[in-house]
Amino acid sequence: MIEVVGLQKSFGNQVALSDISFNVAKGQIVGFLGANGAGKTTTMDILCGCIGADAGTAKIGGFEISENPIEVKRKIGYLPDEPPLHREMLVIEALSYAGKLHGLRGDKLNVRVADLIERLELGSHKKRMVGQLSKGFRQRVGLAQALINDPDVLILDEPTEGLDPHQILQIREMIRGLKGHHTILFSSHILSEVESVCDQLIIVDKGRVVEQGTHEELILRLDGAREFHVKVREGAASLAQEMQSGFSSLSRVTLREDEQMVTFLTKDGDDVLDQVARLVLDRGFGLKELGGKSRKLEDVFFQITR
Repeated sequence: MIEVVGLQKSFGNQVALSDISFNVAKGQIVGFLGANGAGKTTTMDILCGCIGADAGTAKIGGFEISENPIEVKRKIGYLPDEPPLHREMLVIEALSYAGKLHGLRGDKLNVRVADLIERLELGSHKKRMVGQLSKGFRQRVGLAQALINDPDVLILDEPTEGLDPHQILQIREMIRGLKGHHTILFSSHILSEVESVCDQLIIVDKGRVVEQGTHEELILRLDGAREFHVKVREGAASLAQEMQSGFSSLSRVTLREDEQMVTFLTKDGDDVLDQVARLVLDRGFGLKELGGKSRKLEDVFFQITR
């Protein structure tokens, strides 16, 4: 749904993007992750047709943006980091105005506005001036404006920036509720936010894409192995010895005899867990617990961008 190849952009002597390339499949929520100044907003501005690239191509729904700007804009909704809101309008007026700009009229416009007011829980605020709303509710109005044309692609630039924790959770849930109906590219520098909302991650640093994949794929690629543990009723020392001698794919097998637990590293995940479980049962050690510890996204992010 989104295809980006070799995007480059400079502002004077400042290089903002240097050979950015990535793909986003239809229906996915993809996190566009990077530190401030990494190139996230510049990329999104190009995808929305707000600015042009110096080199490279970008397509949305098969249409090249620079060659088909009107068609592309029909397919996208954009929530920038500072939504352009008419603060002197009532909420319902602002959404109706946005709908008219997209060519909606009559019953179709009224139904769409009413639907978005309900979905984004703006009903109690629809007759209030936009400028009188809290930042959290202004962000909801901005999201409703981005959705007014029922876009195939939704581009969200730091949608929870400046919100309090309660408002952040509400916006996250609303974004999750859009999954499947829209393809979403969602930028943030808040690692836990991207981890909790997105199917795929794109990490950018100094104007380049440095990694792309699921959280688990990035962990395996960059960390190489995950840590697992097995806890038994008895015989942990014997179990550790057999695991060291019998499983070539394990590394750093560690006995914690006081807890009757063995920890180990492996790249093979589920296959090894099945083998360890069978070994414990065959030897009669009594399986109490078998599981793994996943590294957090922040560990991966700092490893890539340090």
